[in-house]
Amino acid sequence: MHTEFEFAVEPKEAAGKGAARKLRAAGKTPGVVYGPGFEPRMVTFREQDLVRALSTPAERNVFLRFKSSDETLDGLRVIVKDLQVDPVKRRFIHADFYKLDPNRVIHATVPVHVQGTAIGEKLGGILQIARKDLRVACKPDDLPEAIVVDVTNLKPGESIHVGDLTPPEGVRILTNPDLAVCVVVAPSGYQEEAESEEEETAGE
Repeated sequence: MHTEFEFAVEPKEAAGKGAARKLRAAGKTPGVVYGPGFEPRMVTFREQDLVRALSTPAERNVFLRFKSSDETLDGLRVIVKDLQVDPVKRRFIHADFYKLDPNRVIHATVPVHVQGTAIGEKLGGILQIARKDLRVACKPDDLPEAIVVDVTNLKPGESIHVGDLTPPEGVRILTNPDLAVCVVVAPSGYQEEAESEEEETAGE
């Protein structure tokens, strides 16, 4: 099951920069929640709660389950759609939350997790990761925390492209299929040795 985090929010009544400054002085951060069939609502939350939520394995794709004294907010399941960060203090100053509909497809960026040790690495090659994440489309409950790429059979000079991957059921990869995900760079002299072996075999 996808990571879900209970997240406390309260409705934000006052608007304007002055009100936002007072909220931050009180240790709270403003935000907005919106989504299909839901009228946008301004909310407030504790920054440290969002930091903890984003520290889970799902990172930016964590599902937040709102807990609030406001009945229209309590129980909503959302995802972080956008974050504004203070360029100097590196603190969150505003967040956009998107209300999830289990029957509507969402787009998200998920990390690539490499699995196994490539044959090429054992022969002295170097595994290079070309893409650390991929764009996907799926319904919320099908959203994977990562796309796993098994590199065990990669030989020196071989690569895995986006189009080679088999995504989990219900998930469609949006990233260009021609792009490389990872490649094993052959060790120095490997190509020459391989060509020499081929010539010897042909001469027999």
